[in-house]
Amino acid sequence: MTSSEPTKEEILDRLAALEEENEKLRKENKRLRAKLRWYEGPHTPPSKDQSDQEESSSSPSDEDDEQPRTDGGTPGRKPGHDPEWRDAPDPDREIEVTSDCCPDCGEVFDESAGVSPRLVEELPDPQPPEVTQYNRHHYECHSCGTETVASHPDCPDEGQFGVNVIAQAALSRYDHRLPYRKIGDRFEQLHGLELSGAAAWHATERAARAGRCEYEQIRRQIQQADVVHVDETGIKRDGEQAWIWTFTTEEHTLYAVRESRGSDVPAEVLGEDFAGTVVCDGWTAYPAFSSNLQRCWAHILREAEDAAEKQAEGEPIYRALKQLYVALQTQLESDVTVHERAELQRVARRELESLIERSVPDGPVATLLGKIEGGLDHWLTFIGEPAVSPTNNAAENALREPVVLRKLIGTLRNDRGMFVHETLLSLLATWRQQGRNPYEEFKRIARNNEMISRAQAVPAVPSSG
Repeated sequence: MTSSEPTKEEILDRLAALEEENEKLRKENKRLRAKLRWYEGPHTPPSKDQSDQEESSSSPSDEDDEQPRTDGGTPGRKPGHDPEWRDAPDPDREIEVTSDCCPDCGEVFDESAGVSPRLVEELPDPQPPEVTQYNRHHYECHSCGTETVASHPDCPDEGQFGVNVIAQAALSRYDHRLPYRKIGDRFEQLHGLELSGAAAWHATERAARAGRCEYEQIRRQIQQADVVHVDETGIKRDGEQAWIWTFTTEEHTLYAVRESRGSDVPAEVLGEDFAGTVVCDGWTAYPAFSSNLQRCWAHILREAEDAAEKQAEGEPIYRALKQLYVALQTQLESDVTVHERAELQRVARRELESLIERSVPDGPVATLLGKIEGGLDHWLTFIGEPAVSPTNNAAENALREPVVLRKLIGTLRNDRGMFVHETLLSLLATWRQQGRNPYEEFKRIARNNEMISRAQAVPAVPSSG
């Protein structure tokens, strides 16, 4: 053996190092594959699934080179659409802008040759805080002995901050998504009002306690609805797993933060005797709660497409499902009688049963067919009930704002944080659905002086894990 050849010990050391490196790569590969499944999985909404986009939207494709844009590449309305102009406001005052002489030669002007009006909208300078002392008088009834403290709509029952501060703090947190520290900075920069991050939190909590009565009114309205879209997504409570649920109708949305993902949550929110239709995904909590369901077609079509990409036997099944869904949507766009709907439902169910009867090897396609079979009684509810949507897009859209806030907040600290979170999100979402101004609404509930106590500021029912 020459001196240049490795010894047996060196070969063993290299082999051990390669095995160690190989093990690290295997773990990294497993982690990346799991991450890829998360972003490319069938449950990923289309807005987040960008795995098939090989080029960014800003990069021109070959097709774009062959067919250049005719609108100059500018954003906005496409050619053929009528423009929309912002309505010009009426001026509050007029200022005459004049000049005495020519700026080039100094010649004095005799009179104006014309006027070019220009409307300018401006905000007034932020005003400093106004401090008001409310001398609340106490009274005692000589007849029954009841003691009364006089109230004023602009004087909250507790705390030193008025209704505008409470409303702006809540909006800054849950509409503008500012951290409490920056909310305090904003008040000090604009108004000279010293407000700590803790004080901003307390003002926001007061908004939630003032709005909890309206939150319960939203819950009662949803309990009486004929159709409710329901969905849930994960959220952290003190670092531990919890769930934020959404229950939404055409005019109301309610959020509930719970430590449970089971059927006890819809039973608590909607009531054990809820008689409406629940539009949902395939999570097992929903059939455990109600038999009157509409399973989401957007979910099953995404799962079918995913199965078709992984297994050749899935392609005809995906194509058949998609054709069935499109055909049903097309037929239901016309004026269909009750009898025709019943017949359409019978034919569609037979189509689904024929898919289930197909013989396929174990794998993603077999799993897909099992899901179709498991929800067979719930895929076609929308045919017989015109008010029911075949997809759960409404609930998924309602969860977008909580998901964005989840990325910013990270974790809710305790039950009070859960209470504030679900209350203010529900109020804002419902007010937007109804076309109401959130700032004016926050001031309204703060003025009503119906603020519940801190002892009540916890989720309605303690949830099991």
